[in-house]
Amino acid sequence: MTLGKQKNDEAFLIIMTLLNLVGCKLIQYNSDPEVRISAITLVNAPTHSDLAYIWLPTSNTGSKVLYREAFDNNVVNFSKKYNLTNLNPQAQRFFDSFIMKQGGAFNTKTGKLNLELIQTAMQYTFNNVKSAYPNINTLLVIQPQETSIKVIDGTANWNGVEQHIVTIPQKSVEFRPVISLAVQYYIPDGKNYDFEIGLDLHAPDLTDDSKYEQVIKHILSPIVLLKKEI
Repeated sequence: MTLGKQKNDEAFLIIMTLLNLVGCKLIQYNSDPEVRISAITLVNAPTHSDLAYIWLPTSNTGSKVLYREAFDNNVVNFSKKYNLTNLNPQAQRFFDSFIMKQGGAFNTKTGKLNLELIQTAMQYTFNNVKSAYPNINTLLVIQPQETSIKVIDGTANWNGVEQHIVTIPQKSVEFRPVISLAVQYYIPDGKNYDFEIGLDLHAPDLTDDSKYEQVIKHILSPIVLLKKEI
C-alpha cells in the first residue's frame, strides 16, 4: 500500500465514523475501479514480457492529460510488480515524432483525427519498436473517452467496470462524467481487436500508483506474460 493510498483510507475511515454517528449510511469512497467482465482471449497467447503501448493525440487535451499521467504511473508500478519491460517511452517518441514530421495528427479543415495518418504512424511505430525488440507482435493503442453515466445508490457500472462513491442519503440517482479507454491491439500480421473499458469516475489521482491495477491487468493479460515477483 502506498503512503498516498494509506492517507486516503485513513481519511475515509474518519469520514465514515463521523457520518455513521449521525445515522448516515455510506458506500465506499473513491474506490478503485473493479473489472466485471470476462478476460479477453486472443488467437495467439502471450509469449513475452515486452510491453509496447502508445496514446493517440486526443489524450493531450483537458483533464485527459492527467488521467493519462495517472495511468502511466500505474503502468510503471504494474511493470515492476509483474516483471514487464515498459517500452511506452520509446514507442511514444517514435509515434509522436512521425506525426509531427507530417504536420500534426488533426485534419485542419474538420478538426478531427487524420485516421489514415494515424494508421501509418502506428505501422511506423510498430516496425521501429519491433526492430529493437523482436518479441513484440502487438502494439497497444489507447485513446481516452469522456462520457456521462448514471450512478445509482453510489454505484456506477459502465464499460465493464464498477466503481463506488459516497452517497448521502444512500438511495440516490445522479449523472456523473467518467473516463473510459478505447483500446486497440494493433497486430499488423493479424486481426486487430478493439474494445472500451471504464477507467475512473473520480478526479485523477497522481499519488496512487495502483488504483488502476485491475483495469491494466485486464488490458495487458492477452498480450504480455505477467510474472509476479515473489
